[in-house]
Amino acid sequence: MISITFSRRRIILVSIVVVSFLWLYRLRNSDTLQHRFNEFSCPGYITPSIKTNGTVNDPAAIHGSDHVVRPDYFLSEFAYVFYATNVHYACSVLVNIDRLNHRFNTAHRIIVLVKPDLLSYYLTAFTARNATVVPYEPPPLADSSASYYHDVLLKLVAFRLHHYIPSLKRVLVLDADQIILQSLDHVFSLPAVDIAAPRAYWQPGVAITTAFLLVSLSDRLWDRMSASLETIGSDVYDMDLVNDLFNKTLLILPGDYATLNSHWETNDIPVWWQGTIPDEVSTWQRQATPTQDLSETQDLSETQDLPEIQEPSPSEQPPPQQSWHATVRNGTTNQTVASSVNPTALKTRNLERTREEEEQEIYKAVLHEVYADVKVLHFTALGKPWAWHGADIENARPFAHELFKEQFWTWQNASVSLCDASLINLGD
Repeated sequence: MISITFSRRRIILVSIVVVSFLWLYRLRNSDTLQHRFNEFSCPGYITPSIKTNGTVNDPAAIHGSDHVVRPDYFLSEFAYVFYATNVHYACSVLVNIDRLNHRFNTAHRIIVLVKPDLLSYYLTAFTARNATVVPYEPPPLADSSASYYHDVLLKLVAFRLHHYIPSLKRVLVLDADQIILQSLDHVFSLPAVDIAAPRAYWQPGVAITTAFLLVSLSDRLWDRMSASLETIGSDVYDMDLVNDLFNKTLLILPGDYATLNSHWETNDIPVWWQGTIPDEVSTWQRQATPTQDLSETQDLSETQDLPEIQEPSPSEQPPPQQSWHATVRNGTTNQTVASSVNPTALKTRNLERTREEEEQEIYKAVLHEVYADVKVLHFTALGKPWAWHGADIENARPFAHELFKEQFWTWQNASVSLCDASLINLGD
């Protein structure tokens, strides 16, 4: 009798162990259980609800408390964070999520901060790709600030994500108008610092860009950021806040983690690149410019400004404009100019033109090497990738590097299969 009772107990115990193991295994591998979080109240803004795979988690309704958090088992303590305030940027977020998941096989979570009124198509698309969606009203800018940057402070809500997902230790906040070219998982293993970000190498002085922002989450950092958001001044934006708050404690990363695509528009080498420039190249000035029609009396040494580059995203400032040597590129123009200059001067200038063209070709070859080093490419030149049809890019910048149009096409080819064509049309 005792033996039978003991055997039954053993069977029950083994059954409990097996059932527990199967439950944990299912929890570990279920897409629908990627995250468990809290719904906090946010004084001054709407209360964010956090969605995973189309389900709004509301632990407060179950536990009767605004501060009860379900555990997020077996998940990475690191996360990529994007923010989307309209359908164009939401589409670009999808492009980068797809690259992180399928091209680079990231081991970490993906979180998207969104305006509450973002179209449901993208909320569904994010969660279907196992990303976590956090609706949050963007903190306001000062009244007199530029409307172009209206919602840019939403990215800084990333400093608060540990309130919703307590197991998060570090987040990498990325602007959406970029394209990820290499795996970034290694960034989360950088030394323990509050902030790490690339140098804004196109600006004078020492400053970092917030287009790529690695944040070690803590209440201490969020308290400082929250206080600054509440007292933000006129014409102060995300990049200003972060540099002012953390300029003495941040880790500066090299420029290949946030490189402007303008280098391939104008065929110049970014200053962060540490490769070798061939001896034949005597200067680091930009060399290429669109073809210009020269009058009979125009001097070939005359300089002119490149057409103004479209204003970049809120966290960036465009590189300072530089002058460009006008060049003659066809036989008809050469004949016209020849009538206004003597043969010796024409020969000298033709030699100078040939040397410039040779240097330009060298620059173009070097830019292939530079591109291989870029981790994240930021679209600032010509416009955003959703603003141009493929053929129009080459027409608009005929002397740009061949990689320039390829950068746009890479983004556009991905967007075709990911984004709703009725919501976003290339060339808008």
